[in-house]
Amino acid sequence: MIDPTARRRQFSRREALGLLGTAAAAGAAASGVGLPPLRAQQRFTSVEPPEFPAGAVIRTLQGDVDPTALADGATLFHEHVGRADVDLAVEELQACAFDGLGCIVDAATGRRTQQQVEHLNAIAARSEVRIVMAGGYFEDIGFAIYPVRVAEMSEDELVEELVADAAAQRWGAFGEIASSLEMRPDERKVHRAIARAHLRTGLPIFTHTPHESCPSCAMEQMDVIEGVGVDLSRVVIGHMATIKPEHDPLATHTAIAKRGAFVGLDTLGHEMGRSDIPEADKVRMVQDLLDAGLEDHILLSSDQGNMRQFKRYYGHGWASVLMQFVPKLRYAGVPEHSIRKMLVDNPRRFLAFVPPA
Repeated sequence: MIDPTARRRQFSRREALGLLGTAAAAGAAASGVGLPPLRAQQRFTSVEPPEFPAGAVIRTLQGDVDPTALADGATLFHEHVGRADVDLAVEELQACAFDGLGCIVDAATGRRTQQQVEHLNAIAARSEVRIVMAGGYFEDIGFAIYPVRVAEMSEDELVEELVADAAAQRWGAFGEIASSLEMRPDERKVHRAIARAHLRTGLPIFTHTPHESCPSCAMEQMDVIEGVGVDLSRVVIGHMATIKPEHDPLATHTAIAKRGAFVGLDTLGHEMGRSDIPEADKVRMVQDLLDAGLEDHILLSSDQGNMRQFKRYYGHGWASVLMQFVPKLRYAGVPEHSIRKMLVDNPRRFLAFVPPA
């Protein structure tokens, strides 16, 4: 039986704490000083600061930054941040900063509307997490196809549009640039246009390969992009964590790295509807790459955009790599310096570029 007196004491204490919190908040508001930011519960810091070319920057919506400025905080190279609910996005990013996130790349699957650009800039203006806007066009048959206008445009017209949009909207990368299980002529045209736009702007490129496991797609994307004259060290071949065990992921990953590109393991930390590969297999992918001496070529991300997996609901949101996948790497014995290199130093090397004069 509960003592009524104890209940009154408990209620009074709860009331007192509530009043104290209200008074503190009112005092802060009256003085114009907000509550102090939470200190991150974990930090990801540089272990081997890369050497960047003279004049290199990482282009964020909050301004161009020296790559050395991103030495403290994880950078995720392929996520989906933009949305109409600006308040929700800001809330999620602040919570992810508490988990150690410092910079995030917003991938595009098509040409953004002016309103979408405004929403993403509004999110960036209120976030301590730096946001890199990426752009391009996306086709993966069975999932998404190009707008009719893209199919009808010439390669030259696409190049001009991509260069103009990148300048007007302050893109920091091209991506995610997709192809189907069998690359179609229009997809080949878009890949060539992206490669040519890269040569004009210097912006790095990250791609999408089908989630159904397609080693040949990775090779074909590199062939097309490199065939235009792109240095593959400026390219990430994406969704390489969706290569099935029976397709020998390490062979594909090694072939990518040997040609100079990054291996994009960017479906981590949450369930993917089109790729039923256990997370334990993805941990082994990282271990195999490290054992093969390819640490410099690994990038991690989640490709997260499902609101039901946000922190407000039932997941880790954009921190799923940091809070769900990284602990599994640690448990498997992956050294902390390797984790920090994959999350801090490698993405800075990828994103840094020298703007043309």
